[in-house]
Amino acid sequence: MKLNPAEYVILSFGGVRATARAIGYVPESISKWRYQGRGRVPTSVQELILDIANERNLDITAMDLIKGRNVDYD
Repeated sequence: MKLNPAEYVILSFGGVRATARAIGYVPESISKWRYQGRGRVPTSVQELILDIANERNLDITAMDLIKGRNVDYD
């Protein structure tokens, strides 16, 4: 299944609220990423997301923020 960048980030952080808490945004802003701009993560937060993902050992790369990722559900 192909997830757009916003969907993949939200999944990796554990949901909309968890993503919002992690980066200091309100959940409503994170929810909008899914629908506005075809699931793009705003460039203004990409570096922050990568830094926090690295601190938390989350598997999020710069390419994930641009293209999304294919994931398998077993």
